[in-house]
This record gives sequence, structure tokens and C-alpha cells, in this order.
Amino acid sequence: MWWDLWGNRTLKNTRCHLVELVNSHNILISNLTFRNSPFWTIHPVYCSNVVIRDMTILAPLYAPNTDGIDPDSSTNVCIEDCYIESGDDLVAVKSGWDQYGIATAKPSVNITVRRVSGTTPTCSRIGIGSEMSGGISHVLVEDMYIRDSATGVRIKTDKGRGGYITNITIQNVVMERVKVPLRFSRGTNDHPDEKWDPNALPLVRGIRISNVVRIRENPPC
Repeated sequence: MWWDLWGNRTLKNTRCHLVELVNSHNILISNLTFRNSPFWTIHPVYCSNVVIRDMTILAPLYAPNTDGIDPDSSTNVCIEDCYIESGDDLVAVKSGWDQYGIATAKPSVNITVRRVSGTTPTCSRIGIGSEMSGGISHVLVEDMYIRDSATGVRIKTDKGRGGYITNITIQNVVMERVKVPLRFSRGTNDHPDEKWDPNALPLVRGIRISNVVRIRENPPC
């Protein structure tokens, strides 16, 4: 019912995350199946030393905003060996939203994502941003086989975000049936309120990409 109510604009409350951990440390989430989250499925925010592995996360492929795993303003996070089906990003690294994220200034640092499989018909296997106003740095995406996704890896920002995305390494990735393998773009121009600063522009630098291969379905003879 969550997605029908949201789609026809009759939902009167914010959809909740299925699992949200706040200001928590030394966390292991493993060997579970989570289904049909109303919003983001696993959301560690202001956390440190987080391991999420061997998880199965399932949401209908039409369900909006059902991100699989969203580390947010957190440090030392490892996400590995998970299977995710979602109507949004499978993994999205975030760090706060516009002026509120800038003021809080808690970056996401030292994030590793490896061997995450699954599908999203409209979004990214791995997203970085667009809520990144507190800063994101030192992210490693590696050892991925990506298929049946709209985008492989997307780095997204927007004016009003401020913040930075720096020192991102993407390596050892194979993609098949992926519309856009690597995408750098703005977000959806969404803001929490009218107080955002159009002059707060994000900084993106230090992006390293190596050994990324796209398999063509019908190679030429």
C-alpha cells in the first residue's frame, strides 16, 4: 500500500526506513532477508565500523525510493556479497541534504562496496549522492558484475548541495545489459525547503576508474 498511497499523493506521513541505525558503532548485519521496505531498506546514519554482508533485500521493481543500503554520514563501512532488487539505487552513499548537511558537516568516509548483485530497472547499482552536503571521500567500489540495471555506477550532485565527492576508486567491474555504465550527473533538483543556497556548488575530484568492461549483447561479426 505504501507505493500506491505515495503515487496518488494520499500518503499523509513520511514513509519509514525498514532498518535505521543512528549514532551506532561496531555493527554487523548479516544473513537476513528484508522485503518490501516502504522507503530505504538499511540506513546507517552517523555510524562507524559497519559491516553489511550476505544480505538479501527485495522490493518490487516499480516501488519508488526503495534503496537497498544507504550509508549516510558514516565512517568505515563495508558492504559485500549482497543481493538486492529495488526500484531505486541498490547501494547509495550519502552525507546529508543541502544546508542541513552542510551545517552538520558529518562526511561519509572509508566506504567499501564489493560483490553486490541484483537489478534495478530505473536507477544505479551503486550511487554516490545526490545528498552529499556533508562530504563523501575514500569510497572503493570493486569486484562487481553488474547486469540488468539502468546505470552501473552514478555520481550525482546538485546545486545547493555544497559538499564534496573526492577520492573515489571504481575498479574490476564487468557490466552486461546496462544502459549507462558510468554516469556523472545532477540529481533531481529536490530540496528540503526553500532555504537552500543556489550558490552552494559541490566539488567533485579524484575519481579513479580502472578495469571496467562492458559486454555487448550482439557484438559485430
